[in-house]
Amino acid sequence: MRLSSLFAILIIVVFAAAAPAKAQELVPETNFMVTVRAKDAKFIGSSMGGAHITIRNKVNGDIVAEGNTSGGTGDTAKLMGASIPRDADLVTENSARIEFSLELIEPTPVTITATGPLSQPQSMASISQDMIIIPGKDYASGNGIMLELPGFAVDILEPAAASKEKFDAQKPLTVTANVVKMCGCAVEKDSPWPPERYEVSADIYVESHLFATAPMTFTGKPGQYAARFPIPKEGTYKIIVSAFDPKTKEGGMDITSLTLSP
Repeated sequence: MRLSSLFAILIIVVFAAAAPAKAQELVPETNFMVTVRAKDAKFIGSSMGGAHITIRNKVNGDIVAEGNTSGGTGDTAKLMGASIPRDADLVTENSARIEFSLELIEPTPVTITATGPLSQPQSMASISQDMIIIPGKDYASGNGIMLELPGFAVDILEPAAASKEKFDAQKPLTVTANVVKMCGCAVEKDSPWPPERYEVSADIYVESHLFATAPMTFTGKPGQYAARFPIPKEGTYKIIVSAFDPKTKEGGMDITSLTLSP
């Protein structure tokens, strides 16, 4: 082999060995902030267990990043003002979020999914958003990537789950439930979430048949609604409490059961 040919081969080998390191230097770190806002309310944070965030590569299904939001619910005036300007920064220092960095090699189509609130499993919902994330772009300033989760967290307080009582035809059944937005914001008077705005009702079933239904009225305690039902016979009853916002069309529910024995 001639010396000139050997020299050319050595150059190619050295270049090939150096190329991966050089390419690695060109991969930028891309910063992200993801927040989850309850529809028509505030951010879902630590007070409600946060929301679980998953970012999944749409091409191969791999999970790119995941974790939970944490922090406060944010600034009520900023989030619920009568007139919010376009592109307004709604995220404040204490707003719940998750922050992370990725080393992206190329623009990547992903699905970002938020599931929560994690402390209210009976009311958990998920929302997903498809987008292209591009290496080196800014996804962490301003509002970052904001997802909006609809629904209510509904807890039946009375009767407790799987309750058992003696049947008394003279004693009406009292159903009480707590209704809050997914961020934990209470439905109450003189708040952005007035009780008269929402339709809360209780349905009672016997062996999958609707036995009785009634609207629930606000008790005066934040988030609490109640209704009373006459029960003419013993048996096992399933009770479903639902909450509905006729303006945003979002809803929530909880289920409990009660056995009245002779």
